[in-house]
Amino acid sequence: MGLALEKLPDWPAAMNRDWALAYTGVGSDQMKEWERAGRVRFRPRGPRGAMLALRADLDAALADLFGSEGKGGIEF
Repeated sequence: MGLALEKLPDWPAAMNRDWALAYTGVGSDQMKEWERAGRVRFRPRGPRGAMLALRADLDAALADLFGSEGKGGIEF
């Protein structure tokens, strides 16, 4: 039983921590590791100073986590 595409959220270009965790599907420890390594940076850019990270940074961190073509990673 798969998810219908119309039920999936339209992810914004920048997300707070909770949304970033939901978007990537990684655990809090993995997100903290990305932050320590400078892969994902949350900045006070949202409403009332909410900390946001760029979706592009999250995508890049995920790509590195699973490997990319030419690096011996997973191919689909």
